[in-house]
Amino acid sequence: MASAELDGESFDVVVLGTGLEEAILASSIAEAGKTVLHIDKNPYYGGSNASFSLSQLLEWATSRRDPRQTPLVEVHVNAGLSDTPTFVIATTQPISEDDTIKQLAQYATNPELLPQANAALENMLRSNREYAIELVPKVALCRGQLVELLIDCGIGEYVQFKGIENNYLLYNGKMERVPESKEDVFASTSLSLIEKRKLMKLLTTMNASAEQFADLIEGHRAEDFEQLLRSKFKLDGMLLDAVLYAVARVNGLVDASEGCERIRKYVMSIGRYGRMAYLCGMYGGGSEIAQAFCRLCAVSGGTYILNQQVSHIACESDGYVVRLDGATVRASRVVMSPTYDPEACSNGVVVSRAICILDRPVLGEDTSAMISYQKGKLVSLLYMTHATMAVPSGQSVIYAWATGSLAATKPLLIEALTQTINGQGNPLLTMFTETHELKHVDSNGFILTHSPDISIDLDSTVSAAYQTLARHFPFTK
Repeated sequence: MASAELDGESFDVVVLGTGLEEAILASSIAEAGKTVLHIDKNPYYGGSNASFSLSQLLEWATSRRDPRQTPLVEVHVNAGLSDTPTFVIATTQPISEDDTIKQLAQYATNPELLPQANAALENMLRSNREYAIELVPKVALCRGQLVELLIDCGIGEYVQFKGIENNYLLYNGKMERVPESKEDVFASTSLSLIEKRKLMKLLTTMNASAEQFADLIEGHRAEDFEQLLRSKFKLDGMLLDAVLYAVARVNGLVDASEGCERIRKYVMSIGRYGRMAYLCGMYGGGSEIAQAFCRLCAVSGGTYILNQQVSHIACESDGYVVRLDGATVRASRVVMSPTYDPEACSNGVVVSRAICILDRPVLGEDTSAMISYQKGKLVSLLYMTHATMAVPSGQSVIYAWATGSLAATKPLLIEALTQTINGQGNPLLTMFTETHELKHVDSNGFILTHSPDISIDLDSTVSAAYQTLARHFPFTK
């Protein structure tokens, strides 16, 4: 819809941003019978959960990213992970009619290498539309909140998923597969008989009845989680690291109650849709899931405008005045992503990320995998191939991320990527980014959503949406 057609219209709620959290809020409010105007300043859905073709990814880096949220992007083209970046993008420029390669040229670190880099990019861009690269890759627990919400809303059919078949731990330079079921435990050749017994005891305990599990939590609620694993379940060495980092995904101190709850969710997710605990979305999961909720909102009467700038929002006694390009609308409430607040700034939480596109499927063609690497802090990695429609056939992509600035964390990301690749492939393009969570200085009565966090699954986003609905829109389901 053109914005001019809306001039003078009033809505119960205006939602700014089409990330997953905003999409869940918009669909729930519209389903409750309220009028919703949902706007995105970009020409695509997904916000921070967006997925891109290769040219769109590079355009995002040069022109569409919010420099407050992502102040730095480094791009390596046809080069080793430890080589000098081919392009360092610390500023943004207006959208241009120039093609992607011309847009990048001004950021080259070595003009002499530019022809070689351009040739490599041109070759990759021949398959441009076969890439679905995610800015913030995340997965879904088979029995997690997101999957239950998709089922409850009846929109699971809008999204295609594929199971993540393998869960690995990088340990002492080797990639060890984490057993995910009793059958896996008994079939494992890397575990001793004693270790198998210990792991079976843990799996049985975490899969016990709700009452038995509650008794376990109550008796160790204040205890450190790692200490509980050591004392009650006698875990140590690789087995301890596998449970801590590849299953419970601990990144810092976690109490026993939270740690056990994480393992229980993981264990209870196995078997629902196969032998895996997690699902990943096809064609760029987060963006597709956000669009599913946007469709639900539209079916319930929501109005959508993409590629629409919001020039001003004024708070008045009877609500808000929202000025668009060519129209002014009124709203009783305004929900917004942090990137729509001109006063938003970093809250000090920084995550560094890597997207590494490889010339071959280094861990297998028809598969996907989660990988964990712990060295002072946890590095999470996701491996995807053409099986999830993430890259062209014959290629693969590995995502890696950890807390900390890019200057401090990049060596650790490179180490984790190098051990995962293990000499089996060559990077075609690697993008490193430094991402900051944004905070609002003065909310001015707006309802504020959240920046994506470091977790590997989408349940934290669903939880945040539920909390906002309960607090501000109690009339929703």
